[in-house]
Amino acid sequence: MRFFMTPLLATLAASAALVTTAQAEQVWLTMDQVTPYTFKQEVDQIVIGNPGIADITVRDKSRVLMFGKAPGLTNMFLFDSDGNEIDNLVVRVRATNSDLLTLQRGAARYTYNCMVNCEQTITVGDSPDAFGSISGQVATKYQQASGGSAPSE
Repeated sequence: MRFFMTPLLATLAASAALVTTAQAEQVWLTMDQVTPYTFKQEVDQIVIGNPGIADITVRDKSRVLMFGKAPGLTNMFLFDSDGNEIDNLVVRVRATNSDLLTLQRGAARYTYNCMVNCEQTITVGDSPDAFGSISGQVATKYQQASGGSAPSE
């Protein structure tokens, strides 16, 4: 026996889905950039659905800095000091600005930042050899800048 959804039932189900998503506020972030955000009231606990997509640094009980890590969609639940849910924010992270050039060479992907001159940069989804090479250089530079010595080769 087959069950067929009547048009009225399908319309009601779609409307319920729209009402649920319409209640959650949306916050748009840009990958690799920090955005300040102020809550409507003081928050005691914050839970990020996928910290691989977005993360936060808490400034105080009503202000955070939101950081877009990778393109995608996640959410952020806010709770008061009694553990009651205050809000559920939808967090959307978009790729960086239009100055990026993506080069697809076979199965390998490389990303370049072309603000003035094109320079290779690392972006989630790039070829592992490109990602590893650039992140290694960035780690070495960071280590040198923080007073450590460069690793010997």
